[in-house]
Amino acid sequence: MKGLSIFNKVLFIINFFFLILLLLSYTAPFISPSLFWPIAFLGLLFPVLYLINLFFLMFWVFKLRKLIWPNIIVLLLGIGFVDSFIGVSLNKKKSQETLKIMSYNVRLFNKNKNIPKLKIKEKIFDLIKKENPDIICFQEFYIDSIASFNYDYTYKNHSQKNSLLSIYSKYPIIQDTNNKSFEEDIGNMKNTFIFSDIKIKKDTVRIYNLHLASNWFNESEYDFMQNPNKNDLKTGTISIIKRMKKSYLKRSVQVEIIKDHINKSPYPVIICGDFNDTPLSYSYNHIKGKLKDAFNSSGIGIGSTLTEIPALRIDYIFHDKNFESANYKKINKKLSDHFAISCELKIKKN
Repeated sequence: MKGLSIFNKVLFIINFFFLILLLLSYTAPFISPSLFWPIAFLGLLFPVLYLINLFFLMFWVFKLRKLIWPNIIVLLLGIGFVDSFIGVSLNKKKSQETLKIMSYNVRLFNKNKNIPKLKIKEKIFDLIKKENPDIICFQEFYIDSIASFNYDYTYKNHSQKNSLLSIYSKYPIIQDTNNKSFEEDIGNMKNTFIFSDIKIKKDTVRIYNLHLASNWFNESEYDFMQNPNKNDLKTGTISIIKRMKKSYLKRSVQVEIIKDHINKSPYPVIICGDFNDTPLSYSYNHIKGKLKDAFNSSGIGIGSTLTEIPALRIDYIFHDKNFESANYKKINKKLSDHFAISCELKIKKN
């Protein structure tokens, strides 16, 4: 660093600090929060850290080119993660043989009036009718919601009074989570995931519907995040970190149980759900394994799935390698705190 001005030295030290944080964020998908929970926060911050170091790279290109190489090397090491946040696929194949899948956290069909608009439930039903998916996986499906669309086969988890998971299908459900032979494997996890074995012509597919542990911020924490107060900065920050730590740890346990169940599936699997975790997380990586992310395969643009937080993707559709994904899309209707997502899957012919 000889010959650098004091300003450039300080700037490079700051740059180097963010490079280390970015490198550490690359390890988040592979380290369970149960082993080292702070690494999960770096995975969450990956997009921000990547952009910061990209900014430093551009700065050094114009200011002092000999300092660009640390940024180039670290950014290139993480470029494989970028397509989980920004889709670049142009796979728009049309076929009559595709299976249209949708995943949607409907937030109880606005039962608690989170959106101050009339007839949100009816608008969601209209959206479903318009999109006309073959299989829908709902999260936070209110038990008193009587759908006005018609599906011949459904499975709903009634283990909770107000919030549950459900699967709607146009194809026959031949087995589901209520099958007694699976009760011991699932135990009290029926509030977290369900599955249905669905007969699609000559093939059988296992559909999983997941809703992993939420952070469940309270009202004061939401207020702090929206309007940080200097007087409460320490208290508010510690409260949020503690709550997120608890959720990271809970999800790390949930995904181990779910992954074990997925590995025992006798059929090709499709996994839908609200993971409450980003693509650079242990939850995402552990559940996905060798499966394909439909967004990576056939999505385009920024993959945000939350209506109020830009660029944050926590809802997913994964599929077995026996399927080919096309026409992934986020449905830009703000009828919940999540956007609905869908894709078309075609069974590959050997």
